[in-house]
Amino acid sequence: MNVYCTYFDHRYVDRGVTMIRSLRRVDPDCRVYVLCLSAECFDVLSELAEPGVALMTLEQFETDNADLLAVKPTRSLLEYYFTLTGALTHHLLQTVAPGAFVTYLDADLMFYSDPGPIFAEMSVGSMGFTPHNFRWRMAKLERYGRYNVGWTSFRADENGIAGAKFWRDRSIEWCHDYVDGDRFADQKYLDQIAASFPGVVEIKTPGVNVAPWNFAHFRMTQAADGKILVDGVNPLVFFHFHGLKPDGGRYFVNHLAYLEGFPAFVRDNLYIPYLKALQRTREEIRRLPGMAARQEAHLGRGSSEDSAAHRKLTSVRARVTRSAAIALGHYLSDADLN
Repeated sequence: MNVYCTYFDHRYVDRGVTMIRSLRRVDPDCRVYVLCLSAECFDVLSELAEPGVALMTLEQFETDNADLLAVKPTRSLLEYYFTLTGALTHHLLQTVAPGAFVTYLDADLMFYSDPGPIFAEMSVGSMGFTPHNFRWRMAKLERYGRYNVGWTSFRADENGIAGAKFWRDRSIEWCHDYVDGDRFADQKYLDQIAASFPGVVEIKTPGVNVAPWNFAHFRMTQAADGKILVDGVNPLVFFHFHGLKPDGGRYFVNHLAYLEGFPAFVRDNLYIPYLKALQRTREEIRRLPGMAARQEAHLGRGSSEDSAAHRKLTSVRARVTRSAAIALGHYLSDADLN
């Protein structure tokens, strides 16, 4: 049985539930631990009672990890969420069978095929990290980390536990949403772990963590049975829908940030089905007893960042990016989903 963990609040609950359901379709015997970052999120997941999912409250987790709570006032909301990643992974390693992996997953993934080949590739190691695989013209973005946190695995053995503890402790020591030397949020610590600890496997399984920053590396097609293939033969394992932003009846993709286009195949076979899945999840949640009024203002609204300075800065960036995205057709509308 594979063990996974993730976290999200009520703003991302639609994405988190959609990710978990896609994962359990391809790995039906897995166990998923969710750290609920808001009471609303916990209420929704309790009502849904997803099979194979165990819930944890942030309040209890903070009680059990007092050093986390101590740094909370020094972090923005987003930075504090990043601070939790290593702590959650390390915590769960204490609860699984010796030798088992705990894999952290970002909430904005969508699974399309069995992740078994990833575990086969990691069988010789204690940790498994997924490189960003930036295109050459965006190689400068490795200043934010060679590895992407989206899929991050640690084994319950000496090396894996030590690596996870380093991640936990360093993230509590410093975790901010800007580059500071060899540090960036929770992510760039993975580079340090890979350089300092034995047993790190750089995951190279085809079709893993395909994302806005690397999809142009690959030729994606659809097989006769409907499966998405990467370079003609390898099944797409999961796509990372990073940076997808809802805004006034439109859904903006984040491809411009990586100087990439928005090909029709990616639009029609990845983004539209994903957005339709999110719609179905939101509608199901709104039908839960007592949930409609509570969720209407928050459900699926995107960013969890609460910094006034961040909002002011990103509002300027957002206006520029939004105008460019509209001009280039890098968005989908509600009409595209009907």
